[in-house]
Amino acid sequence: MTNNIYANARAVTAMRNLLGYDRLVRMAESANAKDAFKILSEVNFGDGTTSDASEYEALLAAEEQKLTSFIREVSPNEKLTRFLLAPKDYHNAQALMKAKFLKTDAAPMLTEEGLYKTELLKEKIFADDYDEFPSPMAEALAKADVLFVSGEADGRKIDVLFKKALYRQLRELSDSDRLLGEIYRVKADAANIATALRSRDFQEAKLQFVGGGRLGDDELKILCGESVETIAEKFRYSPLKDLVFAATEGFSEGKPLSGFERLADGYALAQLKKERYNDEGYRPFLLYCYYKTAELTNVRIVMSCLSNQIFGSDIKSRLRETYEG
Repeated sequence: MTNNIYANARAVTAMRNLLGYDRLVRMAESANAKDAFKILSEVNFGDGTTSDASEYEALLAAEEQKLTSFIREVSPNEKLTRFLLAPKDYHNAQALMKAKFLKTDAAPMLTEEGLYKTELLKEKIFADDYDEFPSPMAEALAKADVLFVSGEADGRKIDVLFKKALYRQLRELSDSDRLLGEIYRVKADAANIATALRSRDFQEAKLQFVGGGRLGDDELKILCGESVETIAEKFRYSPLKDLVFAATEGFSEGKPLSGFERLADGYALAQLKKERYNDEGYRPFLLYCYYKTAELTNVRIVMSCLSNQIFGSDIKSRLRETYEG
């Protein structure tokens, strides 16, 4: 494990290789996916894994792998490493659990490796050997076994089981860390707000509720049952106002929660950017990790949109927070 000074220095150096806002805008304004792909090629994005614009996901996979390796190698704090990589581990554990019981190939469902190698996850999960994993993951895997064996498993139940386990671990990892604690609280609030507005069912929202945020039962009930106008009034002076207002924008017209998801995804980065010259603790390291994560999301958005004949301003309106230089 490194220290903060080394990790921050490596992160500041790595920031110089980020695409940045200007290049992303150039990509978004490209006439087609091939032209946008040329911009990625100019900076050797994905180490030239492919020269075919239609295979841009291969470049993204290569960059995701580099980020994961960077976190493993450079992170100054084991809890921080686990906090950043846990979502990948839980995604892959859930995919492998489904593959185990449904007798399907897990490969199409897997994402980039996190802290655990895929082969290790597969070996342990297929052998029902969960002792090596953190208790939230081990318990989720054991409960999933019971659901599948009893014939009670379905997609929703398994999704909820692993989602709650992931958030429980993230909460445990961030409990004694002020910065991670702040990031986690927003993640938890965003997850609970989204669940409430998508289900509009208080009991379902309670079932999927993740702890450690600022949203309470009374507020959850309002989100599940009240009109958009009433929700706006009830949350007018709440610290959750920005999240709730973003979530309800366009909700009454049945529009997707895309604006809200952009805000929630970009919140940690937006907060870190406000203090981007503050090198206290491991802030520069964490800032780089969120910059790079946002870059990967933005490249996927741009390339996917262009491949589907969506252009210009329609693409730019979907972009997340990003590095601006």
